Amino acid sequence: MRHKSWFSAIGLAVFSLMLLAEAGTVSIAQVVVEPAPMQHGPLDHHSICKHCVRLVVEVSDKKGHPVNGLAASDFTVLDNNEPQKLLSFRAVNSQDAAPASLRVLIVIDAINADYQTVARERDGLADFLKQNDGKLPYPVSIAVLTDSGVKVEAGPTEDGKELLTALNNNRSEFRTIIRTQGVFGAGERLEDMLNHLGDLVTNEEHQPGRKLVLFLSRGWPMLAYSGRDIDTEHRAQLFHELQRLTNGLLNANITLYCLAPTEDELFLYQDFLKPVTRAYQAGYENVSLQVLAEHTGGLVLMDGNDIKGEINSSVQDAGSYYVMLYETPPAGEGTDYHAIRVNVDKPKVKVRTTAGYYLGSAQTAKAIP
Repeated sequence: MRHKSWFSAIGLAVFSLMLLAEAGTVSIAQVVVEPAPMQHGPLDHHSICKHCVRLVVEVSDKKGHPVNGLAASDFTVLDNNEPQKLLSFRAVNSQDAAPASLRVLIVIDAINADYQTVARERDGLADFLKQNDGKLPYPVSIAVLTDSGVKVEAGPTEDGKELLTALNNNRSEFRTIIRTQGVFGAGERLEDMLNHLGDLVTNEEHQPGRKLVLFLSRGWPMLAYSGRDIDTEHRAQLFHELQRLTNGLLNANITLYCLAPTEDELFLYQDFLKPVTRAYQAGYENVSLQVLAEHTGGLVLMDGNDIKGEINSSVQDAGSYYVMLYETPPAGEGTDYHAIRVNVDKPKVKVRTTAGYYLGSAQTAKAIP
């Protein structure tokens, strides 16, 4: 069910009333693997582990190059500052065959940009598809984000020339979107973004494999500080939406990326990266693309002059990473945020992974095929 769209001069706070239109529980993060002695090979996706978290962990050196060859003993996983016993561990690197189920989806944002910016996004994507004589290292799909949602134009395929042909043959979706201007227009766009991302998550939750979703976008409207005066009920509804998206992205094994063709508002989103643990803390900024991307372990790149380079830097994550699983503690009363931190016993490395998830006693377990 989609949120009914309505924005008026009543005020921006009205937006949060739409956030509970999708009724239902918020599912805890889970994976399909049975508690067992440490596994080091491919994960068993046919057995079930209730209340387990699957982490995809990226490790890079100070220059941004992937760090390969790490063992399970090099990692310490902390859930709410408590060390966790790993049930399974697997290292993936570019020297091995890429997992058959790994997919990269590149989405051109035609909603939050003017015509000139969309053209730059297209050109940068075209340059990416042309390199290496059109031979892509992983299956890639291209899509466009419009009023109707994320529409896949072509793929998945490792043939960049095929994707480039599809990109050049379909220009009707790449147009300037005429919307209400000012804060109400920004609020309308944010509502659409949450709807479309929710649809994407729902479609991918039962699809196997890891997915890298790269939005060529300046980011969604931050609406920074515009919700200072929203009431308790509205904040609770925003909190519910944040729970739904956070756990949904983790369940669907999606890593988000925001690759911007501009440098405006470069650091603004960083003011809102602190996890939201209680409803009264929730605001519009917490469900922006930039914040959600970092919380999935993805990247926010806003160089503005090298879209092809931004895509290459992001796709590099598909070639080297670590997958590990652990069992969560039993759910308590209410809904609790569980912060995740992964430490690596190596000097001068950077670690990216899921920031956390929400666990509640009333939540229903869901498994990923």
